[in-house]
Amino acid sequence: MITRLYQIIGTLFFCFYEKIPLSSILSLPFFPYKKLLRYPPPERLRRACENLGVTFIKLGQMFSTRIDLLPPEYIKELQKLQDSVPPLPLNSILPKNFLKNFEEIQEIPIGSGSVAQVHKAKLKSGKEVAVKIIKPDVEKVIKTDIKILKTILSLFSFLSVVRELKLKQVAEELETILLDEIDLSKEASYLEMFKNFSKEEKHLYIPEVIWKLSNERILVTEFVKGTKLVEFVKKHETDKELAENFVKMVNKMVFEFNTFHGDLHPGNIFITENKEFALVDFGIVGRLSPDTASHFLLFSLGVMEKDPDIIVEALERINVLPPNINIPLLKREILKFLDKYYNRPLSSIDAEKIFYEELSAARKFKIVLPEELVTLMKTIAHTESIARLIFPDFRLPPLLKPYLKKLLPKFVAKEAKRRTLKTALFVDRALNEVTSKRKEKTETNQLTTLTLPALIISYGIILAFKPIMLLPFIIISFATYKVLKNS
Repeated sequence: MITRLYQIIGTLFFCFYEKIPLSSILSLPFFPYKKLLRYPPPERLRRACENLGVTFIKLGQMFSTRIDLLPPEYIKELQKLQDSVPPLPLNSILPKNFLKNFEEIQEIPIGSGSVAQVHKAKLKSGKEVAVKIIKPDVEKVIKTDIKILKTILSLFSFLSVVRELKLKQVAEELETILLDEIDLSKEASYLEMFKNFSKEEKHLYIPEVIWKLSNERILVTEFVKGTKLVEFVKKHETDKELAENFVKMVNKMVFEFNTFHGDLHPGNIFITENKEFALVDFGIVGRLSPDTASHFLLFSLGVMEKDPDIIVEALERINVLPPNINIPLLKREILKFLDKYYNRPLSSIDAEKIFYEELSAARKFKIVLPEELVTLMKTIAHTESIARLIFPDFRLPPLLKPYLKKLLPKFVAKEAKRRTLKTALFVDRALNEVTSKRKEKTETNQLTTLTLPALIISYGIILAFKPIMLLPFIIISFATYKVLKNS
């Protein structure tokens, strides 16, 4: 623990050397790590992450999409971080009694990262499966590193770099992401959730989880029989319908299912014989709260309509605009950005590049977006890039705009229900507080006072779920109220 603490502090010290007061004096205890100063700051940060291992590689990868926090030269360097490491021998990571469940299991993995490795295998029933195994001691390393990282950030919270990059918040998000990733029972649950969703979405195929062989450290799933997307594109002609089906599927995930694959790159997508999209690796899954889903719908509609007023309204609802921001200037920048996107020829549109430009504009105005929203925006950017890989002339707005407009009334109705119920509960709480302070009133007056909040709650519930019954209920309740008052 002490050795690891020294290693992390020494590495991070020289990583942010220029931003630390009296750094030349304070550097003496960490002299072994001074070699990092040979490199320019962006490369220094990337090398520091690689030297510190899995936790910091993941941290660097998180920051590699956060151009709202870091300058482009840092983003470019962090994108070089690779999460692939040599695999461990199979017999050193699998329990011996576990092997009896298989007719065969391939020694060489089909994928290996710093957290887990995946092997192809065959059950005794003849069914082909993929076996994902968490590497030993990963959890211990991650928990130790996170604990140290939080301690360091607390000690150095006075530094501007810690505040500007919101490093405390990032550390908490990193902890959640990594602990989720090393708990394969959560990934299995997500797979099951998407499997149920795929029953409503004919273009999506999700491999089956073999529950009796899966646990927190091992995940066994049906082996996907399909062609990797990149290989499929090389072998087949461009397919407009397939591209549109993919985008519709992701839109439905985001805006209707409110749950989406958080790492949607071509390597995690296969095409089946029936031209379904088979998705793998559900280590990162985005979940949207009702409020976030509603705000993002508004934001997306603003982008499709080229309306900066709607976009700024959505940002205000998400609560990411800093105080004293120049709203007119922000709207002008948004309009310039949208003009740049909409007026480009198809051949020069790079959705992911535009995504990073968008986050860079946010950094200019000190707008820091929540991690779930950045993951979502990255997913949307990947979606358009993948659609254009399948069909180069694909453009997102003509497909997304009518879909959002069709969906908007449903969102408005759902939002109205939620707000009505929340308001009813708030009024009930407030009136109950008033009632508790008026115990000296007569029993009849108490009954009348208690009846009023009950009626208001009832109005809210009826308005939310059965609006057609609202008028008859008002008439009946008003008559009842009168009788109680006069009795």
